[in-house]
Amino acid sequence: MSRCLLLLLCGMMLGTPAISGAWKRPQGEGFASASISLRRLEGGHSQELSYYGDFGITERFDLGVDLNQVDDLSGHALVFARLPLWQSPRWGQLATELALGGSHYKGHWRGMYRLTLSAGKNFNIPWGNNKRTDKRTGWGNIDLHYEQRSSQTDPLWKLDASFGLNTPGRISPVLSIETSKSASQAFSYTIIPALRIKLADLKLFNSPAKPRARPGEAPFGRQASGAGLFDQSDLLIGLSYRQANTHSLGLKISLWHRF
Repeated sequence: MSRCLLLLLCGMMLGTPAISGAWKRPQGEGFASASISLRRLEGGHSQELSYYGDFGITERFDLGVDLNQVDDLSGHALVFARLPLWQSPRWGQLATELALGGSHYKGHWRGMYRLTLSAGKNFNIPWGNNKRTDKRTGWGNIDLHYEQRSSQTDPLWKLDASFGLNTPGRISPVLSIETSKSASQAFSYTIIPALRIKLADLKLFNSPAKPRARPGEAPFGRQASGAGLFDQSDLLIGLSYRQANTHSLGLKISLWHRF
C-alpha cells in the first residue's frame, strides 16, 4: 500500500478520464497518469494540469484520486471508489464509481461529488491479407458522469468515450471524445486524437517489448517487468480541439505508468 501511495505522489509531482473506466484494476496493481494541456485562446494561452491514479485494493474494490487545475482559475480534487458490476472477457466490462471531494474557483473551495457508470470492451480487428488469422486488438470505453458542485445550482452531465488500437509496433492510435451539458451551460465537446508511444520498446530505456493484453484484461494492465525505468510506461501526444462557446486548439501530453 505504501508503494501505491508513493507512486501516486510521484505522478502528482510530474504535474496529469486516463483509461480506467469499466476495467477493474487487479488487486495489488495500479495505474497513474500525469498530463499537461497547452491551449491557444483568443485572449492568450491556457494551461491545464491533470493527474489520475487508481489501485486495486481488493478483488471487488479500487481506490483512486482525480486532480485537475486550469491556470490559476479553477480545479478539483476527488477521491473515488470503483466497484465492478460485470467483468466478462467475452461480453465486456461494466463498473460504477463514486467520487467525493471539492472544486474551487480562484481559490474558493466548495464540496463536490460525482457518480459514474462505465462500459468497456476489448475486441479483435481483422488486419492484413489474411483477415482470419491476421488480427489487431482494440478497446473501447464509455463513461457517463453525473457531477454536482456546491458552487453550482444545476448538475453537470458528461459523456466521454475513448477508443484505441493495440499495434505490434511502438506507436498506437487513440481517440478520445469528451462532452458536457447542464441546464445553465451550453453543450460543449472536446475531440482528442493522439498517438500512444510504448516507452518500453525504446532502446534508450533498455527494456523488452510488452505483450498484448489478453481478452478481458485492462487495455493498459501491468506487463512482465523489464530492466528499464519506463518498462511499464507509455507516452501520449495528441491534439485537442474544444468547442465551448468559442473553439480552441491545444496540445496534450500525458505519461501513463503501470505499477
